[in-house]
Amino acid sequence: MLIDVVQNYDSEKKAFLLDIWEKTILQLSTQYDHKKIFSFLNKTWIVNIDEHEKSVYVWVANEFILSQVKKFLAKWIKEAIHAIYNPQFDVKFVIYTPFNNWSDLLINLKKLLNIKENNSITSQLMHENIKQEFSEYLWILFDPNFRFDNFIIWWNNNFAFSAAKAVSENPGITYNPLFLYWNVWLGKTHLMQAIWNDIIQNHPKKVVVYLPCTKLIDEIIDGIKKNKLSNLMTKFDNVDVLLIDDVQILSWKDKTQEIFFNIFNDFHSKKKQVILTSDRPPKELVEIEPRLKSRFWFGLVADIQAPDFETRIAILQAKLDTKQEYIDFEMLSIIAKYIKTNVRELEWALNILLTRKKLSWNWELTDNDVLACLKTLWYNTQEWFTQTNETINNSNTKNIENFGKLVEMVAQYYNISVNEIKSESRKKAITNARQILMVLGKKYFKRTLEKIWDYLGWKNHASVIYAITNIEKKIKHDQDMAHDYNIFVDWIEK
Repeated sequence: MLIDVVQNYDSEKKAFLLDIWEKTILQLSTQYDHKKIFSFLNKTWIVNIDEHEKSVYVWVANEFILSQVKKFLAKWIKEAIHAIYNPQFDVKFVIYTPFNNWSDLLINLKKLLNIKENNSITSQLMHENIKQEFSEYLWILFDPNFRFDNFIIWWNNNFAFSAAKAVSENPGITYNPLFLYWNVWLGKTHLMQAIWNDIIQNHPKKVVVYLPCTKLIDEIIDGIKKNKLSNLMTKFDNVDVLLIDDVQILSWKDKTQEIFFNIFNDFHSKKKQVILTSDRPPKELVEIEPRLKSRFWFGLVADIQAPDFETRIAILQAKLDTKQEYIDFEMLSIIAKYIKTNVRELEWALNILLTRKKLSWNWELTDNDVLACLKTLWYNTQEWFTQTNETINNSNTKNIENFGKLVEMVAQYYNISVNEIKSESRKKAITNARQILMVLGKKYFKRTLEKIWDYLGWKNHASVIYAITNIEKKIKHDQDMAHDYNIFVDWIEK
């Protein structure tokens, strides 16, 4: 075994390896920040030089340190060793557990780099050590591309989005715990990662840990089996923000619930942030202790529902913008009409369509390509061939023969003509009539954006979205507007 070989090094061999590593560190220090060198290489050394294989073996403590060394320092370490020892030798990084408590080849980096002890370094090292402890799960969630600024907001996820944003700005202070629940594939991963990314960027001293509930259970069971539960609790003592995903999995696990109850209470009493997700609200969590469910209500409970048609279009368009691709709006509309409750499937359908586009050498896509993608995802698209869009849309009308009849009623009410509603006039009465029709067309007649703007002569769907948002705000704060709106609703619902 390697440790047997190393333990048999004589003093001359040890001095030789120490000298090579010391010179490597000094070479690094001329090009790299001393504190980062100390953070990543404090417990790292050259463990062996194999002349036969022409390899220099550098030992690192664990997978987390290995990932950071490869990401930030590997290139510089290799160049330094090539310059100091031999440019023909390869440099290999190894993890070997028996060396964890062996220090004969360890260099005092603080003294070598003249780093004075201070609280910031101690804090940073503690931060890194806790990350190392949870390194197996730490990067499951992490993706820097998921941020608040590219999260698509719709009317029935805005509350959850605002709560998540508030928590990320003041972790432990605002809404603690934050309990988010929703059905599958409605943007949970994006929102969780946005919280994560925002906190680690704006609160770099916070130790943020994400654990799927299954992994939390594994940690607790392992701690019980090995009689090391106190070690797990000590690890959590140093965590500032804890994200637990799919907490409903705790059902029926009495002992695990008891331990998590203690972890939760400790976090809450120390004003450390807890963020929980579930597929249902706390009151519907079966076989979870009432005292634990009551804790979930301490802060804020928010849900996310399925996005409406306009939002599904916006999600697809945002994905295209990220990929710097273009697909005709009509084709996006087909996807959005079929996929109504699954944001992840929207992206899957888009990826399939883009792949077809690429494989066909960017030839122009057709409706049949879109329908083929939907069929791949097990959507029944037969109705597309037997019904026109107008037939499908008209089947959704309520109690008034069609949308055109409502337009005539609204025009008569405001003493204006239908042509004026369709014009570009910005007179108050015409603008109010036009915007109310957009809201009613969307809500009661299931009119798609393109149908609304086609009928009213607007240039693009963004204008329609803005108008709908604007009128909905007006209805809440303008009594006259609310009065008019309710009259038209009464007409429709008679």
